[in-house]
Amino acid sequence: MLPQMRPQPTRRSRSVGIFVISLLLVGAAFIHHTVDLRLQAEARYRATPAHLSAPAWVPVPQPVPSTLPFPIGENSGVLWNLTNGQLLWADHPHLVEPYASTTKLMTIYLALQRLPLNRVVTISPEAAGTGGSDINMAVGQQYTVKQLLYALMLRSANDSAIALAQAISGHVSRFVTLMNRTARQLGMTGTTYQDPDGLNPGSRGTAWDLSLIAQTDMKNPLFRKIVDTKETSLPHNPIVQNLNGLLYRDPTVIGVKTGWTTEAGFNLVFAATRMVHGKPVTLLGVIMHGTGGFPPEYQDAEKILNWGYQQVSRSAPHS
Repeated sequence: MLPQMRPQPTRRSRSVGIFVISLLLVGAAFIHHTVDLRLQAEARYRATPAHLSAPAWVPVPQPVPSTLPFPIGENSGVLWNLTNGQLLWADHPHLVEPYASTTKLMTIYLALQRLPLNRVVTISPEAAGTGGSDINMAVGQQYTVKQLLYALMLRSANDSAIALAQAISGHVSRFVTLMNRTARQLGMTGTTYQDPDGLNPGSRGTAWDLSLIAQTDMKNPLFRKIVDTKETSLPHNPIVQNLNGLLYRDPTVIGVKTGWTTEAGFNLVFAATRMVHGKPVTLLGVIMHGTGGFPPEYQDAEKILNWGYQQVSRSAPHS
């Protein structure tokens, strides 16, 4: 009996096989990216103190979407549910870009950790001479640390950032070293700081890292109170209004921080607390390198928040 000859694969069958293998490789890459983001989110959740992370419900694990059902004008961003630690959205979360004034989220964190609120700080020539956003501090003027914190976050005051850095470390360069060391401790592996105010484009990092320092800041009740303040009074400045326009558009918004330079574009860290099925839920988001200005960026943040709360509502059981 003649041996049966195995039919040779045709060009069509080989092409189909290559196509199938390509689909499998693309699918595997997508799954790996999704799993990686979920693992990072779960690690952040486990590292959060119990009094902040106790979930109102246990969410069913879902793939983390990288696209939204509407266009936005920013390069990268993330959205977290702070109530249960769930990552809701992440688009290019590890893309490194200049921070601009969102750098001040680290500055206020270190100030709240290391300085008594009633300590009086005398303004130095370096602080008074700092350009960009400021509250027109003059050499020799005195402010308490608490007053400097309000100036830092409401007016994004660069003179306040320098004054706080000097109060903590004696010299700005030593404070920058402290900023970078603290960033490593917080897991902000894509971040490099060059100054306490963000004027230097070398102060840069990722939407993911900004969300880490923002989550850490949000654990402090005084931080939340400061960034949620629309107007206050300071020495030599009887009316100091918050520059964050999102606060005036949505009563559920808590803050958090705007940032803009020519190199950075428009950056925004934002948070809100709304009731979902009778339970308060706080979402925190970051969007970076917008090109359309702050009114469009605020609109993008509102759309992202509305979408995020829709996702939370759908996954949460009714009371």
